[in-house]
Amino acid sequence: MVWEAPHNGNKKMGFSREVVQVVIIAAAVVSCVSASKPPKSKVLKCAVCRSVVSELHDAILEVDPRKTIDVGSYRIEADGKQKVSAVKYAGSEMHMMEVMETVCKSMKDYAQARHKETGRLEAIKLVVGGSMNPRMGEYEMVQDPDLNKGLEFHCEAILEEFEDEIGSFFKSNGDSKLFDLQEQFCNEVTSLCSGVKDEL
Repeated sequence: MVWEAPHNGNKKMGFSREVVQVVIIAAAVVSCVSASKPPKSKVLKCAVCRSVVSELHDAILEVDPRKTIDVGSYRIEADGKQKVSAVKYAGSEMHMMEVMETVCKSMKDYAQARHKETGRLEAIKLVVGGSMNPRMGEYEMVQDPDLNKGLEFHCEAILEEFEDEIGSFFKSNGDSKLFDLQEQFCNEVTSLCSGVKDEL
């Protein structure tokens, strides 16, 4: 005795078409939702920008405010000598250039974390002053399969793209508070945080 499956090919075909239509509609909805959120890389780059500004700000605070350097002008005086003037070293373009050479290496001491109250993604320093960051309890750590290598990568990309802006910005704003520096540089000067809603 031979058993034959019932022939209902038309029903199968209709079912398949319905499934395909549902999948296409779902994909379209998902893509629309995704388009309204900034990609993770942009959110992370914004977080790194804030941390880079923090590192540069700390570097300024570590320098004796009385320390100066002689800066020459391209203008030559009547006696044939180049005009030289003393400027504050902390936050000067020369100082920022020196700090930028090593600042991205410090990103190895950072990790991605989300603030429990604000929900904002940040790159936070794990060790502060030789001890665990006292603010760690305010955050939930974000697991990163790349072991936070992206932090250093984004740091290098920011410095490469905005090297000139960093020098001139800190030269003019080096005495400002950290929050103001982060907002101005990461939102207004570079637009790295502009439109970022801190969503993964």
